[in-house]
Amino acid sequence: MLNGTFTILYIKWEDEFLPIGCLTSDGISEDTEMLPTTTRDNGGWKTSVPTVQSYSITFSGVVINTYFSGGDFSKVSLDRLRVLKRNRTLIEWQRKDINLTFIDSGFGYITNLSDNANIDEMMTFEGEIMGYGAINSTTGQVFNITDGQGNNLTDGQDNNIVTA
Repeated sequence: MLNGTFTILYIKWEDEFLPIGCLTSDGISEDTEMLPTTTRDNGGWKTSVPTVQSYSITFSGVVINTYFSGGDFSKVSLDRLRVLKRNRTLIEWQRKDINLTFIDSGFGYITNLSDNANIDEMMTFEGEIMGYGAINSTTGQVFNITDGQGNNLTDGQDNNIVTA
C-alpha cells in the first residue's frame, strides 16, 4: 500500500529539480483515444481500437514565496509556476516517492493555474500540467543480479552487475 504523503512532484527550474512546495495533493490521469470500428461478428456491440494516448497532472498546495526576495528558493510555488505558464515553457517534471520505488517523469506545459484567498485561511493554489510525449516510468532502486544461488554476478573487475 502506498501513502500519498510520501509522493512528491518536482519541476525542473534552472537545471535543477525542485519540489512543488507545500503540496497538498497531486495525481496523474491517463487517457486513450479510441477509433470506432466495425466487425462482422460484433453482435450489435460497438467496437474500437486504441489510437493516441495523453495524460495530465493535477496538483494543489499552499502558496509560499519561492521567487521574490526573502523566499524559499529550494522549492517551486505559485509565483514560479506562473512564470513558467505565462512564458509557455515546456517543463520537465518528476513524480517520485521518498523510497524511490516509483519514479514517473516527462515533459509538459502548465495549462491551468488558479489560487484561492479565503479570509483567515492560508492562500492555496491549483494547477494542471498537460503532458507532452510519453510518461517515463522507472525505479530508483538498485538490484544486484545473482546467479540463482545467492552469488552476485560481477563484470570481471569485482564490480557487481546491477539493474535499476
